[in-house]
Amino acid sequence: MRTSILAISALVLVTLVGCSTGAPASPIAPSTATQTPLSSVAVEPTLLSPATITPTIENGFSIYLLAQNIPPEQLAILSHLELENIPVLSINDIATYAKATHEIELTASGYERIHSLSVPTNGRAFAVCVNGDPIYSGAFWAGYSSQSFDGIVIDPIYATKEHPVIQIQLGYPGPAFFHGDDPRSDPRILQALEQAGKLK
Repeated sequence: MRTSILAISALVLVTLVGCSTGAPASPIAPSTATQTPLSSVAVEPTLLSPATITPTIENGFSIYLLAQNIPPEQLAILSHLELENIPVLSINDIATYAKATHEIELTASGYERIHSLSVPTNGRAFAVCVNGDPIYSGAFWAGYSSQSFDGIVIDPIYATKEHPVIQIQLGYPGPAFFHGDDPRSDPRILQALEQAGKLK
C-alpha cells in the first residue's frame, strides 16, 4: 500500500514538472477578421502641382491669340489682355526674324500653325509677347478682307509652303491707315530674338 502511494505521488510530480517546463506555445497569429483588406484602404487624392493646372509661359518671343474673341477695333480700349494657353507661334516656330522689315521666316511647324488659322474678314486679335508678357497687340488680317484696320496686322495668307514668310505690318490695307506709334522694334522683343539666335 505504501509503495502504491509513493508511485502515484511520483507520477503526479512528474506530470506537474512537465507542464511547467514544456516548450512555450507559439504566438497566436492576429485574427484576419481585424485586418483591413487592401482594396478598401482609403487613398488621399493626389493634388495637382501648379505647373499642371496653369498654362506654361512660353519663354522668349511668342504670339498669342486672345482667350476671348475680342474684336480688333476694341484692342485700344483694353487695359488687360487675357491670352490663350498655348501661343499660336512660339520661338521654336520661327527660323529667323528680320529686324529691318519685321518679316518672320517660319519653320515647318510654324507654317502649319499659320496655314490652319481661321481668320474672319474683320480680323482676329493677337498679342506679341516676351516671356508671356504682352508687349503690343494687333490682328491677323486676311488680304481678301474689304475692311480697313488702323493697327498692327499680319496677313496669314501671305505665307506659302515654298515661301513660309509672314510680315508684321502697319495698318490694313496699307501703312496710310495706321495710327499711333510703331511698337514692333521694342527693345525687349529684339533682345529676346537676339538671345534666341533668330534676329537678322
